[in-house]
Amino acid sequence: MRSTIARTAAGMAIVASLATACGSGGTTNTASSGPDLGSSSGAAASAGADAPSSPRQGAGDATQQATSSIEQALQRSPIAFEPEQAELTAQATQTLGEIAKALQGNTVKISVATHAGYPDADKAKTLSVKRAEAITSALEGLGVPKDRVTQDATGNEKAQGDQALATQISVEP
Repeated sequence: MRSTIARTAAGMAIVASLATACGSGGTTNTASSGPDLGSSSGAAASAGADAPSSPRQGAGDATQQATSSIEQALQRSPIAFEPEQAELTAQATQTLGEIAKALQGNTVKISVATHAGYPDADKAKTLSVKRAEAITSALEGLGVPKDRVTQDATGNEKAQGDQALATQISVEP
């Protein structure tokens, strides 16, 4: 869980630096906490003066907004599997619905990292692949094109035990 939070914070920092590098010029504070991240973009849109001046800047805003929505959904309800299973739980399916909603109306791509804690590397890899495919298929059923989801089925290489039950989803740069 701590590594997921650390990755999330690092991802937000990267998105913030990319937005700055793209010349966002806005005053959005990406370090602030809470669900108020989208309010400044709504205010900018209504004011008209701070509207994106280029498609690239608009894409950065969409990436930041999708990243924030995905992170919030995963914090509320992480995607985890039962031991030795590749079937999505009802809770995971609900979270994937929120993620699919965050991916609507933009071209943001995500990476799905799945694990399995078997000592046998082949068995772990097979289960990890099935878990990644279950997530990708569910997202596809929710309207997310398959080419916007990258699978990273790590087997037992990066997580063991209970940590291998958790899935990480991150926005690709």
